[in-house]
Amino acid sequence: MEPLSYQQFIDEINNCKIIKAVFLIENYAHYNKCVIKRAADIFDNGSTAVYYDYISVELTKDSEHYSFLNKFDEDVKLFDMKRNGKYTLKQMWDRIKFITIEYAVND
Repeated sequence: MEPLSYQQFIDEINNCKIIKAVFLIENYAHYNKCVIKRAADIFDNGSTAVYYDYISVELTKDSEHYSFLNKFDEDVKLFDMKRNGKYTLKQMWDRIKFITIEYAVND
């Protein structure tokens, strides 16, 4: 798998080309199976159905979950490195190792 640049990843997740990415942060066991994926929900209040398209971020199984409506918010500090502070995806990019990336199927 050819390495993705940060900007390419953001563009592809925002444009629904990547539908799911599983990764880890090298040398930091707490983040050993992080998932960023496209998702959708339909909210029906009985008279109106509203479709929500969002990006779901699950950094750990028990906590550290985020959701972004339509577009990934690059300014959010997702990763809490405890003593060293919090970091955005871009700030951690050099330490990210992808396990799998699923792409949308084009018809």
